[in-house]
Amino acid sequence: MSPSRHRLLDDALDMSRRMAELGDAGDWDGVIALEPERRGLLEQAFATHAPVDEFVTERVRAILDLDKRLVAQSIAARDQIAEELGQHNKGRKAANAYHAARG
Repeated sequence: MSPSRHRLLDDALDMSRRMAELGDAGDWDGVIALEPERRGLLEQAFATHAPVDEFVTERVRAILDLDKRLVAQSIAARDQIAEELGQHNKGRKAANAYHAARG
């Protein structure tokens, strides 16, 4: 017997929480590793034509809220990496200019 839609959504919500925790910790490899499994749970949960009830609605809203959090975390991490790369490139250019001037 396959798991019920409610069980699948509970599992997907638990996984979404874990992904958000990993995002908080900056473990993007961990987030990426969990995504395919979570996607599979969601695909299974909605592979049926069963009517949507309040339980399903609440779980989907909670998962979407966690996804918004993950997106915000990833944007902040991307911006931080871009800033660090920019600083690194400035330092490298300065060092190159210094060496060329001493040349």
